[in-house]
Parts: sequence; structure tokens; C-alpha cells
Amino acid sequence: MKTLKSAPRIRLVHFIALLVFVSVMVISTIQIVAAYEAERNSLYETTLERNYDSAQKMGMTMNTLFASMQHSLQVTSDHLVSNMNNRNLLQEQLDMVTSSNNYFNSEFVLDEQAIVQAVSPISVGLVGKKLTSKQALDAQALQQPTISKPYEGSTKRLILLMSHPIFSAAGKYLGYLGGTIYLQESNVLSDIFGSNQVSSSGSYFYVVDGAGNIIYHPAHDRLGQNASTNPIVNKLRNGESGKEKIINTQGVAMLAGYSYVAQNGWGVVVQTPVQEVEEKSIQLIKSVLFYSFPFLLLMLIAAIWLGKKLSEPFASLARTAQSILKGKQVADIPKIKMNNYEAYQLSETILLTIDTLQKRANDYATEAQTDALTGLANRRSRDMLMTGWIEKGTPFSLIALDIDCFKQVNDTYGHDVGDDVLKFLGETLLSLAGEEVFCSRYGGEEFMLLLPHVTKENAYLHAEKVRLKLEATPSPTGKPITVSLGVSSYTAQGMTAHEALSQADQALYTAKGNGRNCTVMYG
Repeated sequence: MKTLKSAPRIRLVHFIALLVFVSVMVISTIQIVAAYEAERNSLYETTLERNYDSAQKMGMTMNTLFASMQHSLQVTSDHLVSNMNNRNLLQEQLDMVTSSNNYFNSEFVLDEQAIVQAVSPISVGLVGKKLTSKQALDAQALQQPTISKPYEGSTKRLILLMSHPIFSAAGKYLGYLGGTIYLQESNVLSDIFGSNQVSSSGSYFYVVDGAGNIIYHPAHDRLGQNASTNPIVNKLRNGESGKEKIINTQGVAMLAGYSYVAQNGWGVVVQTPVQEVEEKSIQLIKSVLFYSFPFLLLMLIAAIWLGKKLSEPFASLARTAQSILKGKQVADIPKIKMNNYEAYQLSETILLTIDTLQKRANDYATEAQTDALTGLANRRSRDMLMTGWIEKGTPFSLIALDIDCFKQVNDTYGHDVGDDVLKFLGETLLSLAGEEVFCSRYGGEEFMLLLPHVTKENAYLHAEKVRLKLEATPSPTGKPITVSLGVSSYTAQGMTAHEALSQADQALYTAKGNGRNCTVMYG
């Protein structure tokens, strides 16, 4: 008897394995894409917020700096007026003032005829010379405190000029005192903000004046260039501060935070290349794939084993049928119960796979809201909690704190001990926190406590309890550590979360300015 050759059939064990593999791959792909998008968006927001905070802090520092510089010029001008007709005494007094501070690279006294009467350091060599630059003459004509745009001075340097007029007791204009900042050399800005402004992540900052001219930048060849085509530079010129994703004048996508400096009309921009954030997100996906691969392989092996077990009765029946077709005698025909057991088992396997992957996704979500080192909540969790309280109108207080001189701990004992100190601080905060106190770490040695329904005064007492506990308890270094703390509160009376956080930060910086190891309450 002739039989028709049938097309090749897929064995049940292979079909089950393929179905499980495809299901796992589809679900894993969805989970990974969702995790990538969530992590990227989180990194975007965190980077923008960090850059904005940095720009604001630099802006406040620059405000204070230029107020001090203007005050220095004013005080010096008042002292120089009595010696305007004595060049030797004028030079001696100017040298003494210049040596007592490092605000300016050079200072000079210009009389009403625009002739330099004294300059310090004397090596600049301008005494007796008449200045003809537009910026110097504009300051002469205005007869009021000025800050110039960047320009090339008579010494062929790219400089900024700050000036303060000198008047006699009778109100007669005698000239002005000028202070210069050499933009392409070491100056007061590089002394304060550092000379290496590009971090390992590619983040950097720059400063523009009120006309959009770059006066501080890690690339010295950019100094003096006008960046008004940059959208955030235009916003700074309009007195705005904020954060956003932009394309800079070099065509590079950046996550930028920017802050307007009211004292001199300048602006500070802190930015990070978007590419750096993307690379971090990709690294996360690679890590997920690396750790998930053994799990996926194990699931496939288990599915093959289970499929083989499930298909064995059908394989036995097929072998029996084949033997019968070949004319062989079969002494014992296997009995197979025809029900939906196989489909049930396959369904259970797939459901188990989905449940397992969902648990892994939940674990990833938990890790995304927890600080890996200390086990405390991270900044993301803190912001979510604050948002919930604000929506409900819940009043609360904030305690911002960080470890005093933590860099010395790392430098002296190494980063492993530094990590142990951070863990120690986290454990101490938890040990002193009640059920209602929320403890978080939001970067480096910076921590924050949120106390719902607690007044600012009671929060101050809790902060002091923390400070005194740490001051009296040996840390992993063998010695106690000290912390500086700033306290503020959210009263739900027109205040925003950002304002409450900003007030806590301001109080913290005041505590540091007061000598550290103390608590300062805002207001």
C-alpha cells in the first residue's frame, strides 16, 4: 500500500519551547524598553535639576563676590581721594590695597584727564600714560560704578574693567579707581570656581555678561565670543533662570540649568551633554541583559524539559502507530487520556514566566527609588513623597544636612571608609527617626529628613539631637564626625516645594559659613 509523504511536522516539545522563548523575549523586550525610557527620563530630570541647583549656587556665590568687589572699590576710592595730587603716596596706598586682596589682577587710578596716576602691580607699566580704549573712556564719562564688556586692553590682554568714581569732599569729579580681571589668565573667578571646569561626565559651566559675551569658559578660545544665538543666553539677558534641554551654538544637545546674577546682570550656565545621559541609560540596559540572560536560559531549559515530559505520551502513541503501520505486533498499546492537561501546563508555564519577570520589574522599580549605598530613600522617592504631601496640603519641615569636610575623610582613610561613614550616618539617622520621619540621601554626603506635621522649631530640636549624637559617637574612622544642618518648613501658604528645599539649602550653607557643626533655622 502506497502512502503519501506528509510535510515535516514540528514536534510538540519544540513548539512549546519556541512558544515559551518567544513569550519571554517579547515580555523582556517590553520590560527593557519601558525600563530604558523610565531611567532615561529620570536621568534627564535629575541632571537638569542638579545643573539648575549648581547654577543657582554659583549665581549666589557670584552675587556675593561682585558685591564685595564693588564695595572694595568704593572703600578704596574713599581712601585715595586725599592723595590724588601725590603720585608717590597714591602708588604706595594702591600697592597696599592690592596686596591685601586678590579680587583683581591689577588696579589703577585714572585722573580726570584719563591719565594713569598709579597702577598696581607697577610692572603693568601704565603710569603717566593716557588710556584711550572705549571702555576706559566710557567709565570716565559715566562717572559712576561700571562693569565693562570683555575687551583687549592696552596690555594686549582680554580683560573686564570694573570702576568706581573718585569725588572730592566738595563733590568735584577727580577720576576713578579701576580694577581689571584678566579673562585668559588666573583670576578671581578661576580661584573660586576652579580652573578645571569639565567633569568626568562631560558637564561644565560658563558665564556670560549682560550682552551675551562669554567671560568664563573651560575653552579659553571661546572667551569674548558672543553667544546670544543660544536660547538660554537670551533668557539670561532677560533676567530669567531655569532648566531645559537645548541645542547649543556648537550644535550639541545639552541638558542645561541656568541662573541670572542680579548683582552684575551676568548669567551662569551649567550643562551636561545629552549623549552622556544616553550612554548611562544604555549601560543600564546592558546590565539588565547581562543579569537576565542566565535566567532566560534557565527558563528555556525548563520549558524544553517540561515539553518533553508533556509530549512523551504522544511520542509513545506515535511510535506505536508507526509500528502498527510497519506491520509489527504491539503487545501493549499505551492508554492516553485525551484532555486539556497539556494546554493547562503550557499556560501555567507562561503565567509563571510573566509573574517572574514582573517581580524582576518591581525589583528594578524598588532599586530606582532606593540609595544603593545607605539603603535610604533617594532623591526620586523624596520628591514623590513631597509632591503627595503638597497635593494633600500636609505641612511638614525639612532638615538638610551634610558631613563637614567629608573630602578629608576620603583623602585620609580612602573611599571604602568614606562609604562606611555614609552608611554609619544613614544608620544613625534611622535610629533617631520615629515612624513619621522620612530619611533620604540625594547625593554625595548630602542627606535630607522630612518631618510631616512637625513645626520648624521642633524640627530644629530633632536636628540638634542628630548633630549631638554624631558629635559624640565614634564613626568608622575611629573618630566622631560632625555635620552642618539647615532647617526650613512648608506651611502650605503659597509656598512651593522648590522654595522649601531652597530655604533648607540656604540655611545649610549659612551653617557651613558659621563654622560648620551647627544647625541653622531659616528665617
